[in-house]
Amino acid sequence: MKIHLVGGFLGSGKTTAIANVCKILSDKGITTSVITNDQGQCLVDSQVMQQAEIPYAEVTGGCFCCNYNELDSQINLLQKDYNPDEIFAEFVGSCTDLIATVLKPLLQYRESDIEQVTFSSFVDSQLLLMHLQGKALPFKDETNYIWEKQLEEAEILIVNKVDLLSATDFESLQTLLNSVYASKKVLFQNSLDYNSLGKWIAIIADSPKIQEHNVIDIDYEKYGAGEANLAWLDEEIEILTQNNTSVEHTYEFIRQLSKDIIDQNMPIGHLKFYIKYNDYSGKISYTTILENDYQNLLNNEISDFVYLLVNARIQASPDELRKILFDNLEKVKSKEGVTVNEKFLSYFKPGFPNPVHRMI
Repeated sequence: MKIHLVGGFLGSGKTTAIANVCKILSDKGITTSVITNDQGQCLVDSQVMQQAEIPYAEVTGGCFCCNYNELDSQINLLQKDYNPDEIFAEFVGSCTDLIATVLKPLLQYRESDIEQVTFSSFVDSQLLLMHLQGKALPFKDETNYIWEKQLEEAEILIVNKVDLLSATDFESLQTLLNSVYASKKVLFQNSLDYNSLGKWIAIIADSPKIQEHNVIDIDYEKYGAGEANLAWLDEEIEILTQNNTSVEHTYEFIRQLSKDIIDQNMPIGHLKFYIKYNDYSGKISYTTILENDYQNLLNNEISDFVYLLVNARIQASPDELRKILFDNLEKVKSKEGVTVNEKFLSYFKPGFPNPVHRMI
C-alpha cells in the first residue's frame, strides 16, 4: 500500500486534484481511497468524494497531527473494507510541520505494510506569484507564516491553478520560482486537466521509499496565532419552496453571502458549498483572489427542495461570520413560500475552547 500525504493552504485546490487523480488511477486498474481532514465536523470534501464514488474516511475535529491515532485507525479501516493500492490523505489547509508529526510516524509505525509514503504540498499560483513579487498576501502576518512554512516544508511542490494565470504572469512565476526554490521538485499544474495531473502521478510513483525527510523549525506560538486568525463555520441547510424556486433562492443566497464577506474585507481561506437537488449534486468554491465568481452563478433549474452544506474558513471572528450567514438566511426565510431548515451549525476558532456545535 502507498500513502500520499497532500498538504497546502486553504483553497489551493487539493480536493479537486485528488478526486481527479483517483479517477485516472482507477481507469488504470489501481484502486484508491481518500482520507479527508478538517477542524470541523461536516465536510464538503467528503461529499465530493462520495459523489465521485471514491471510498473515503474522515478525520474530523482536528488536524492529522493532533489526531494521529484516528488517522491510523482510518487507514486500518480503509485497508479492511477496500484494500486500496493507494491512499491519498488530505491535510486541513491551516496545518504545517507535517513531516515531523505525520510522515515520520507513519514510516516508523507502519513500516511493514507501507510500500511508499510521499508528501506533496499545493500552493495557489496567483498567491505564489504575489509572494515572490514581494506583494502583501491577503492574510495577517501570523497566518501568512503558516502559508510560508508550507512552502518551506514541501517535498513535492504543486503550483496549482496555473490555467488562471496569463502567459506573461506564468513566465514571471517560472523565472522567480526557479531562482528561489531551485532545489525543490516543482510541478506547474491545472488540476482539471488529466494530462497535467499525469505528471503528478508520475513523480509520486517514482519517489523512493527510503529518502531523507527534513523537518522544519516551527515557532508554535506564531503558528497558533495564525490559526486563531481564522474562523471556521459549517452549516447544513435545507431550502424548501411551494413554487419550485428552491434552486433560484439557493444560488442567490450563495451569491449574496460571498459578496457580503468580500465587501466586508474578510479574506477567504476557502468558502465551499455543496449542493444537492433533483438528480444534481456539485461543489462551488471561492477564495479571496477569485472574489468575482459569485457574479457568474446562474441556474434556471426548478426544484421544491435543495440541500446545502456550507464550509467557511474566513479571516474574521466566528461571531462576525455567523452574523453574515444569519442575516442572509433571514433574507431567504422572508421570501413568501420559502422554508429554511437549519440542520447543523458549528462555528469556532481552531484550538480555542468551547466551540459552538448545534444540531438544529
